[in-house]
Amino acid sequence: MTRRLVLGGLAGSLASISMPSITNARVGPLENIVRLSSNENPYGPSKKALMAASQASSMGAYYPGKIAMELKKAIAEKNNLNMDQVALSSGSNEVLSAAVVAWGKEGKILSPDFTYDLHLRYAEGTGTEVVRLPLASDMSIDLDALENAIDDSISMVYVCNPNNPTGKTIDGNTLRDFCMRVGKKTTVIIDEAYNELTQNPEYSSMVDLVRENQNIIVTRTFSKLYGMAGMRVGYALGRSDLINIVGNHVMAWPNIVGLAAAHATYAEDDFIEFSLEKINQGREILNSTFKMHDIKPLPSETNFVFADIGRSVNKFEPKLRERNIQVHRAYPLYPNHLRVSLGKIEDLMKFRKVFSEVYNS
Repeated sequence: MTRRLVLGGLAGSLASISMPSITNARVGPLENIVRLSSNENPYGPSKKALMAASQASSMGAYYPGKIAMELKKAIAEKNNLNMDQVALSSGSNEVLSAAVVAWGKEGKILSPDFTYDLHLRYAEGTGTEVVRLPLASDMSIDLDALENAIDDSISMVYVCNPNNPTGKTIDGNTLRDFCMRVGKKTTVIIDEAYNELTQNPEYSSMVDLVRENQNIIVTRTFSKLYGMAGMRVGYALGRSDLINIVGNHVMAWPNIVGLAAAHATYAEDDFIEFSLEKINQGREILNSTFKMHDIKPLPSETNFVFADIGRSVNKFEPKLRERNIQVHRAYPLYPNHLRVSLGKIEDLMKFRKVFSEVYNS
């Protein structure tokens, strides 16, 4: 048998092999499951982002080229910063983890005890000590308590605004004053994963303090507003010396597909407006669902709602799951509080029906 015949037969065999289909069950929520547990935005990515991602995937054999610098430049220009004040990473959790590990070498990390903490737990696993303080009685972050707890042993203060999982937003000027005072003693890192969803993002953001070269780092993500949670693109903004430290500790960089999608959609005003409209509509559905049962949810400017349902979530959540509604598990510190993420409007209407059935049963 000649080499040509062998290769010809191999080509024919390969042509007859059907590629496995990519179903939602393999890359996203299980079929027929309404997933309202992970603070995702199912209205993204935009068509423009998907087109850019598709084109970039054909170059998946290569490490990202200048697209990373182009995205960094776009972020810097939008925020009136220099490029050396921007660090990219695989989701904002990566720059958060890099920061707390780096500063954890110099001292303790101070944080509220009820907040997003995946990066804090990672830092603890590397030997960093994390000091956690309770929320205020209204479940807001107690800035006074955090400030009073700062001594020479604290190397960094972490604040998530709006906070996850409560959804509460700290007043912009109140947080700004806190950062300026505390920044004289230690570095402050503000997690703004949900900032772009708030009613007044510029007022709530601490990026203006970055422009003033204050001792502050701000982190952002493409997961929420842009609906790109699975594409893993995030970034940090800060004084160039702070960003240099963060960048030196980042281990996971954005992939070429995520970078291309992020660059394509970053200034896509039409999609941003559409995304915010859907998020606002969805949040109103959740709020009204709770209020139908005399449940008062905490005020939220995010893509999730947090409410005391007056009964054990450990017992309530499985009943929702049995009916194909997936929400966040119970929180040990607040066992009667349920966090529900936004989904598509039709999914939230399913939640309303099932929640009412379970609640009234």
